[in-house]
Parts: sequence; structure tokens; C-alpha cells
Amino acid sequence: MSTRGRGGLLLKAIVGLLITVALVAVLLHFVDPRDVMRMLSRTRWPLYGAALGIWIVMYLVRTVRFVLLAPRTPFVTMLCIASVHNFLLRLLPMRAGDVSYAFLVRRTGNAGLGESLLGLLLLRVLDATVVVVVFTVTLALDSGTYLGDRRSGLLVASLAGALGLLLVFALPRLLRVVLRGSRRVVTLFGIQDRPVVDRALGHVDRSIETFARIGLSTTLKITGATVVLWLLTFTAFFVIMRAFTMPVGVTQTVLGSTAAVVTGFLPIGGIGSFGTLEAGWFLGFVLVGLDQQQAVASGFGVSLATFSYAALMGLVGWIGLPRGPRKTPTS
Repeated sequence: MSTRGRGGLLLKAIVGLLITVALVAVLLHFVDPRDVMRMLSRTRWPLYGAALGIWIVMYLVRTVRFVLLAPRTPFVTMLCIASVHNFLLRLLPMRAGDVSYAFLVRRTGNAGLGESLLGLLLLRVLDATVVVVVFTVTLALDSGTYLGDRRSGLLVASLAGALGLLLVFALPRLLRVVLRGSRRVVTLFGIQDRPVVDRALGHVDRSIETFARIGLSTTLKITGATVVLWLLTFTAFFVIMRAFTMPVGVTQTVLGSTAAVVTGFLPIGGIGSFGTLEAGWFLGFVLVGLDQQQAVASGFGVSLATFSYAALMGLVGWIGLPRGPRKTPTS
């Protein structure tokens, strides 16, 4: 890693730590830490283990999505990559761990850095879209536990879901538009003939064209896998909440946890996602009727549980990563 890269990561770590400390300090005004410890001491471990089992299945589904994007990568290798990537994404602040996926796939020699990053962008758009759609459907079917403005919630979520679906299928065309705009900008500044600029734009162009070859069939398969992934995620959240004896139903879990999930999509995460996850969890579950103390306590509990799952899978993935010589992909 270059000096500039290390400096950028250090800055993100400092900012992430400040975010974590600030949000945790605010949240502790709503709950006594001893109540959190009592909740954790009453954990129903069979349910905690069942949630881990669901989490492992989620990793298998994540791997299916990645393999559909990079089919030359063996499934087991991609499972290890997905496990390490997800832990780094959870551990590092400001979503800095997201780029690890592209570097790990490139390390296997089965895909270029550019198309891997674009594939990851597609998955992030799909994730956000599916979460919003699941929230919309759940709210439409059962709004009795939602204390916010139901009409506003449905309207905003429906518009966001429609925009997300449009973006998924228009993404290659939009990327080409951005590239053409970039070429015009560098021409305007008279730097289009510089070798470094020409190489960079050429690499981006090749990456976009490779990414654009993802067919409709593959996109639909990835979309289906994404739906399964988030249904499993909300199921795991429900099981974890029951493991901590929180009085919530399935509908409350889906509607309440959506705020934490959306917060996780934003590039403002703290160290280990601590602070930001709990803040989103608190806001979401207060909106579905959980009292403030239970909302904060369960947020800390779910955060610790999911971090432990990610750490376990990340360790297994790191051990299983191929240690052979690096290959240089052609794109």
C-alpha cells in the first residue's frame, strides 16, 4: 500500500473512531449499560446458534452472486473471498473494506479490478433496491406496528425502489455517459494526450464494456439471489432478537431493522460499524413500538452478534484463501 493509501486509511480510521465514540455516547443516554449486560447474560444460545446457521447460508448466497459476476473464480475460492471481504467491510470505517473484494478477485487472476468494482456497484444498487422493496411490501401488508407516517413511508420507499430498479438495468448506459463526460472534461483541460490519462480512460472503457456483457439472464439470477439474501438477513435479525428475548414480531423486525440496514449502505460507518448500526437500529425500532431502552440494548446486542459471525467467517475465509502466486488478469 502506498503512503497516500495508508494516510487515507488512517484518516478514515480516525473519523470512524470519532463517529463511533460520539454515537455510542449519545445512545448510552437512553440505556443503562448494566441493562445491556443483563440482556446479554440472558441470551438464549440455541437461537443464537440458529442465527449463525442462517448467517452461513447467507454467505453461500453472497458467493453465488459473486460467482455469477466472476464465473471463472471457483466457488470455494469465492466463498473465502466473500467471507474476508464481508469482515473487512464490517471492520474498516467509511466502507473502506468494500474495495477488498476487487483486489482479492484480481489476486486470483480471474477478473480485472475495474469490472470487479463495477460488479460490486451493481450489487450495492440491487441490495438497496431489494431492501426498500421488502420494506414497502411489509408496510403495505401490515402497517399496524408502524408509528411513522404510513403514506409518506410508502411513497418514498416506492419511488426509491422504482429508481433502484431503473438504475440496475440502465447502469451500463449510465457508465458510458459518465465516461464520455470524463473524456470531454480531460479534452477541455488539454490533458487527453498524456499517457497516464489515456491509459486510465482506456482501462475504464474496457472495464465498462466487460461489465456491460453481463446479460439479462445473469442480472435476473443475481436479482433473485439478492431477494433470497435479504429475506435470510431479516430472518436472522428476527432470530437474534428472539435470542435476546425482545418482544418483536416478524413485521416489526423487518420494518425496524431497515433503518439500520440503510445506515449501513452509507459511507459514514464507524469502526466495526459500531455506533452507526446501533443508531439506525434505535431509530427504526422506536418507530415500530419498542421502548427506547429496549431499542438501544437490542441494537448493541445485534451489533455484537453479527460482528462475531462476520469475524468467525472472516477467519475461516482467510485460512482458506489460496496462497499461490498471483496472476495478472488481462483486463
